[in-house]
Amino acid sequence: MPLLFTCDQLRPGMQLAAAFMLRGRVMLPGGKVLTEADVEVLQRKFPSITLRIGDPVLDNLVEFEDDSRERQVAEEATSHISHCMHKVHERFGSRTTVATVNFNSLKSAACDVMDYLKDHPVSAALLDQSLNRDSYLVSHSGNVFYLCMVLGAAVRDYVVRERTRQTSAATLTGSVSMDLTPLGLGAMFLDLGMYPLEHLINQEGPLSEADRALVAEHPIAGAEMLPESMPPATRMIVRTHHENFSGCGYPARMPGANQHVFTRIARICDAYNAATATHVYKKAKSPARALWEITCGPYRQLYDPVLARVFMGLIQPFPIGAKMHMSDGQIAVVVRYNRQHPFKPQVIVAFDRNGERLPATQVPKAVTPGDGNALRIASFEGEDLSYLQDAVDKEALPVERTNFFAMAYP
Repeated sequence: MPLLFTCDQLRPGMQLAAAFMLRGRVMLPGGKVLTEADVEVLQRKFPSITLRIGDPVLDNLVEFEDDSRERQVAEEATSHISHCMHKVHERFGSRTTVATVNFNSLKSAACDVMDYLKDHPVSAALLDQSLNRDSYLVSHSGNVFYLCMVLGAAVRDYVVRERTRQTSAATLTGSVSMDLTPLGLGAMFLDLGMYPLEHLINQEGPLSEADRALVAEHPIAGAEMLPESMPPATRMIVRTHHENFSGCGYPARMPGANQHVFTRIARICDAYNAATATHVYKKAKSPARALWEITCGPYRQLYDPVLARVFMGLIQPFPIGAKMHMSDGQIAVVVRYNRQHPFKPQVIVAFDRNGERLPATQVPKAVTPGDGNALRIASFEGEDLSYLQDAVDKEALPVERTNFFAMAYP
């Protein structure tokens, strides 16, 4: 299993385990041995890009969990939906009316992707924010759709299991179903009402009062744009996707007990992707930071706590092959997810405090930090992770909604 290296960690002689892709284009092929010129260009032009580098030594020492299929499914699904939503974006960009959008075609595309995901189940949503940077709303639609499908499928499977446990098979046959089609369509069109306001997404500095009012109304505007042929639940999801579980959302301040489960799913997925997206005036939060804030940090009251915990177990904050600094200064590599406690993945300590590879004979067995040992995760990709140890009852922080992203997350 390859290790993950940011470009500033690359050295000549390293071999790419997978191609370096950017916007669907192969920049460097898989298997290429990096030259000094390759490293110089990558570090200068793509300092934040993470690449997969082969490591046959560690492959012989420990069995890594294989997440390649999950990444492939995520990329194909989000790319498909993003491509479809690009057509919608083009129509709004040219100031044509919503009546020109072929919603039936988009509905068919969404159903195709849902069928694809049904045949290719995944447990981790590993999204690549560099897939399509041409339009935030386009890539956002693809990512939120995929996240909603993963979380919705997990909820559906749980409901079926519980009903199966409580009901005889004969009684149950044909009676249990949870159609995810309205959720998938709702996820595609969550921000339909933002297309005419896209200029506000790229606006640096705070929004005016008038602009904030327009952004706050985009769920209602988007729901009204949908044709009558759309399922009623889809319109409901678009209208309510910014309602908070605590009842302080907009436009209706609807408390969580009155929200449809699809609304609560969409709220989590929409917020997570908004939090982890980079924009002109906003640095992306890490998956770990966003998941912590949603599940047990200062904004947890805004999201359904049960769904948030399920979501965290599906997403996983630290990818397989990631290198992280431990509290004793050594560097460990993630070898397996921990779906019960995602912030404590199974790791193998493979590098010393100077970043030098430990001899194979000195590499200990894979362990779970804190599970009967003193090992603790200190940082990952330069981010101090001490906040993961903060109490879950930390005082809630006030929400200041000044720009588009502040209104989308938390």
